Amino acid sequence: MYPTVADVLATPAVQVGDPRVRAGEEHLDRPVRWVHVSEIADVEGTLEGGELLLSTGIVPRAPGADLTAYVTRLRDAGAAALVVELGRLLPALPEPMVRTARRLGFPLVELRRAVRFVEITEAVHARILHAGHERLRFTEKVNEVFTTLTVEGARVEEILAQASALGGHPVVLEDLAHHAVAFSGTTRAGELLRDWESRSRLAVAGAETAVAGPERWLCAPVGPRRGRWGRLVVPFAVAESDVDRAVAVLERAADTLAITRMLQGEGRDVALDAHGGLLRDLLAGQVTDEAATNARLRALGLRSGRAYAVLVLAVGAPGSPSAEVDQAALGAAAATARAQGRAALTGVTAPGRVAVVFSCPAETDEPAAVRSFLAAMTQNPLLPKGTIAAAGTPATRLTGLSAALEEATHVADAVAADPARVGERDVYRGRDLGARGLLWSLRADPRLHQFAELQLHPLLAHRGGADLLDLLRAYLSTNGNIADLARRLHVSRPAVYARLTRLTDVLGRDLTDPETRLSLYLAVLAHDQTARSRG
Repeated sequence: MYPTVADVLATPAVQVGDPRVRAGEEHLDRPVRWVHVSEIADVEGTLEGGELLLSTGIVPRAPGADLTAYVTRLRDAGAAALVVELGRLLPALPEPMVRTARRLGFPLVELRRAVRFVEITEAVHARILHAGHERLRFTEKVNEVFTTLTVEGARVEEILAQASALGGHPVVLEDLAHHAVAFSGTTRAGELLRDWESRSRLAVAGAETAVAGPERWLCAPVGPRRGRWGRLVVPFAVAESDVDRAVAVLERAADTLAITRMLQGEGRDVALDAHGGLLRDLLAGQVTDEAATNARLRALGLRSGRAYAVLVLAVGAPGSPSAEVDQAALGAAAATARAQGRAALTGVTAPGRVAVVFSCPAETDEPAAVRSFLAAMTQNPLLPKGTIAAAGTPATRLTGLSAALEEATHVADAVAADPARVGERDVYRGRDLGARGLLWSLRADPRLHQFAELQLHPLLAHRGGADLLDLLRAYLSTNGNIADLARRLHVSRPAVYARLTRLTDVLGRDLTDPETRLSLYLAVLAHDQTARSRG
């Protein structure tokens, strides 16, 4: 990072001259790329931009000098500041010079005591050379980080997190409709994404990285030149001294996003990826602020409602998730929502699980809305065969979506794990699970965990307990039918009896007793439920 005008003025070599800023105080954060002495009125062609000029006042005290034009030319040539040493021949800066500098916002500084210009240039140039070395190291680090992300096929959230960390600013990815599809940074979502769409439309930028809009946003386009699909935004005014670093990070991040999307398939909808990110955050309980959640929804172009229907689709073959199948189900759900004019969140929350959330006029309208949505979705040829739909209890607050998504996911998992139940209903709810639904509602009660532990402790503490637990699970699922159990285990009936004898001995319980079997069945369900939530 180059030193700023303020940094130069703070050096001991300048402080000896008792500096006084006469104009441009608001722009002392300009970066200084070089320092040299200049005593000519016409600087056109002699500056490259970013120079801090030192002067003994030859131009200001020259007879007939056009000081307004002089200061204007310095500003137009990109000079960072002008520092003038006062003395016997120039006891004060001419008023036209000061007035022009103030009007242009050009930093103008007077030194009220004599200084050694060579000491100033040596001190500042040493810092500039050091800054150049640091800039090179920073560029190498940025390239290394984003090259790694590209090779690993990182998710959008990971790329933005690195961009925010390296640049030190919040970063937002938006699509061409000015919807904030992803963001990262320490700023609260409610503040960062407030009225995003309307604010973003004021930040009109071209095909290159640029500062735009009344809030001075730094914007970088994302995607190939003839196929732009979004842009990265730092939604704050970046200090001039930090612009180069911010631009380097933003452009490298934009390239990484473009390449990653190309490798993953140009057909991928970046907005749906963002929906998935928000849904995963909700499912993980990471979104707890109503205003912040509402801001994220609005920034995605979605509207809030009085109630929310929450669906989770279990897709693909159990135990063998497929990204292609997940994307097919996601596409079917998103297309159905668009066709019905529903503002819906649709995203992949886990392999084989697609969540859909949409608003309803009221909580009582949720059942009909869900039936209508599912009836239309099942007609979509993209929807994988055998898809299971599970619904959570309708949420009346955005912060209630976490519990509803967790419930719907549990229902989908439970039904998917029991092939005999698949196809019984168009949509499954917690009440359809029977004892499983009861245990789910009691999942946070420590007494349930204590009950399961006491019932199964002999097995869990036994050296071969895992195999015995699997045997107990199979025995209970066949309702104690020895013939069915033998067929499931692919062994003879005598072998089944031998195994059950060993299981009975370890448990110390009579498996033929109905109450014992009921207790063990509930304990196994509770144990498996806890294991799934931890895994």
